[in-house]
Amino acid sequence: MRLRLVHQLALLMALTVLLAVGAMATLQVWNLRRGFSDYLRVQDGLVLDRLMVAAEADLGRLDGLPPRELRAFMHQWLERTAPQQDADPLGEDPAARAPEARPAGPPDAQAPPAQLRRPRPPQALPPPPRPPRPPRDPARLGQRLVLLDAQGQWLAGRPEALQQAGQRRALKRQGVTQAYLFLADRSEVSDDIDGQFLRRQTLGIAAVAGLSLLVALSLALLLARRWLRPLQQAQQAARRMALGELAVRVPQDRADEIGALMRDLNAMAASLQQTETERRRWIAQLSHELRTPLAILRGELEALADGVRPWSAAALASLQDEVQRLHRLIEDFHLLAMSDLRRLPCQFEPVDVAALLRQAGQRVEERLRAKGLQLQLDLDDSLGTARWDGERIAQLLGNLLENSLRYTDAPGRVLLRARRRGEEVQIVVEDSAPGLPPQQLRQLFDPLFRAEASRSRASGGSGLGLSIARALALSHGGRLHAEASALGGLAQCLSLPLVAGGGERA
Repeated sequence: MRLRLVHQLALLMALTVLLAVGAMATLQVWNLRRGFSDYLRVQDGLVLDRLMVAAEADLGRLDGLPPRELRAFMHQWLERTAPQQDADPLGEDPAARAPEARPAGPPDAQAPPAQLRRPRPPQALPPPPRPPRPPRDPARLGQRLVLLDAQGQWLAGRPEALQQAGQRRALKRQGVTQAYLFLADRSEVSDDIDGQFLRRQTLGIAAVAGLSLLVALSLALLLARRWLRPLQQAQQAARRMALGELAVRVPQDRADEIGALMRDLNAMAASLQQTETERRRWIAQLSHELRTPLAILRGELEALADGVRPWSAAALASLQDEVQRLHRLIEDFHLLAMSDLRRLPCQFEPVDVAALLRQAGQRVEERLRAKGLQLQLDLDDSLGTARWDGERIAQLLGNLLENSLRYTDAPGRVLLRARRRGEEVQIVVEDSAPGLPPQQLRQLFDPLFRAEASRSRASGGSGLGLSIARALALSHGGRLHAEASALGGLAQCLSLPLVAGGGERA
């Protein structure tokens, strides 16, 4: 079964939190148990110190006693130092304890008076009350306490306690060690107050860890859903775009990486929508541009076929002009389409920049003069040689000068200026009035764009010349833009690197 992204994110975050909380809880429990073990060891040391004081008081009476009687003394020490311990912490039957193990003293102090031993007359007595249950030994001191001789050999107590780690105290008389008291460490926590405290702390840590895991899992689910919702919106928008709904947009109210993805998706949709709009406009304008020369050709041919217009050299010349115009229009569309698909192929070779500019001016100078326009050349002497495709650059300059020729009012002026700026050559073609409003300058290089007033189809041209010029500039790694001219018309600014062949630059 394939998990959804929200589940994967939630599981990943939950696993991370689980590992972090588990590691922290384990460390806390380990640290608590270690500290608690140190605490219990300190408590055992204090108990052992009290047992040592009690044992040293009876040290002179222990010589030569068997283990059973020694255990009786150990029982007394435990009762004396810890009254809350069991009646027999050593685990022996009190009735079986040796009578000689009782503390020695004067006979009168040990034996009751004679009159107290006189038999009493039998009488019905109530049964003696049941003795209270002796208190427990939660610390198990009786099971962990061992008496050793001066050489460390076992005397009394449980021998198996010596196999555990523990503490010992020396029993001295007049500064000389006579025996040792050994108290083994606790192997497990007992049921006393200390043990209950440790269990409560452990359960508390476990409860906090479980609660933290539950909260983290809930937050992980909420966060994963918050991340997934915009991604689902982006997915749905992408599917709608694939179906042709390019006007769809996604909310972009986030400031993180997902918000950046939303903005990029909206920008892509806007670009695709603009491209689709331009494609449809292209198709409509292309059909309109082709319809005009075809309609003229059809009318001319029908007139000749019906005898309305006689066959003559002028009629054939008119037909050739329309065919040439149609051919030029198709070639321009083909060239522009090729520039959109890839960079135009060029053959770069050394070119004299000044000579190339003079030749471009000479090609249109006669036509400019015939229209009442004056051509001026302002060329820098340091232009030198560039590595360009001469034919492509000549075509580019011809389109720029042709644009000024067709749309500049007479009398007027056209200026061709060129300067070298570092590793670039800056070429400007300026003309006099009329100019263009700023909002139309940005559209000037769009295919088939014509200004409605001063630059119309009546002046000739297909509306593709400047688009082709920009494509040729990009094929050389250059830039082309338009701005208002100081002469009152339009300034077409071209920048070309001296060594062409780099990538396209806008």
